[in-house]
Amino acid sequence: MAHVFNPWSQTDERDQPGVDAPLIRQQQLAAYLQARQTSVKVILIAEALSCRGGRFTGIAMTSERILLGNDPKLNGFITGSDRSLLPDYLPGPATRTSCRGALPRMTDREFGVYERTASVVWQTMLANGFRPTEFALWNAFPFHPFADEDSESNRRPSNHELHATGQILTDFISLFPRSVKFVALGREAESALQSQAMQPPYELVRHPTARAAKPANAAGQGMARPMGKLDEVIRRLALNQS
Repeated sequence: MAHVFNPWSQTDERDQPGVDAPLIRQQQLAAYLQARQTSVKVILIAEALSCRGGRFTGIAMTSERILLGNDPKLNGFITGSDRSLLPDYLPGPATRTSCRGALPRMTDREFGVYERTASVVWQTMLANGFRPTEFALWNAFPFHPFADEDSESNRRPSNHELHATGQILTDFISLFPRSVKFVALGREAESALQSQAMQPPYELVRHPTARAAKPANAAGQGMARPMGKLDEVIRRLALNQS
C-alpha cells in the first residue's frame, strides 16, 4: 500500500542500523499476544498505528518508553513504592528498534520514543486496577498510514485500506474468548467492529487525545451513537469485573 508502513516487515532511517527491527517487533507482538490469550478481559480498538507508538514496538498504543520501563508514572501503578522493580509488560525483555541518532528529541534518544496516546491508555487501564495481561490493544487498520512522503506523520486510513485489512482484525479478535469486553476509541474503530461477522458488543468512547467533534447538524447528532469518556467507561468495566 502506498504511504503505509508495516513495522513487522519494513524498516527505514529511523530504525537502528545493524539490527533486524521487523523481526524484533514480530517477536514482541507474539510475546504480547501469547501472554494475554487466556487472561484478557478488555480489548481496546483504536484507528491505526501511530508514527511514534506501535511503529517502533510492533504493539498498538504501546511506546518504546513503556516497554523499556522508562515511564515512571506507569511503573508506579504496578510496583508501588519499590521503583527497583520493572513491570513485565510483554512479558520478557523488550528491545528498542529506534535509532537514537535519528531522533530529534533528547528524551526520546535517552529513554525510548514517547507516544502520548499510549501513555494515556495504559495509565487509564492500570489506574483502574487492570493488570497488563488483562487488557489488549489493537487498531482497525493494523499498519501506520502517513501523509504523502512524510513517514513521521499520521493520517486517517482510507475506506479501501480498512476494507483490505479487515480480515486481520477478525483474526485478532478470534485469538481471545468471546466473553471479552470491547471498547472502540472513535468512529473508525466503531465502524470496524460493526463490520465484523462476529458483531462483538462494544462501548464507544472518544479517542483520549482527540478533541470532541461537534456533529454537523441536529439530524447527524440524533443518528450518531454518543461517545463516552475513556476513564469513565473503563472505571465502570472495572467495577463490573470485581
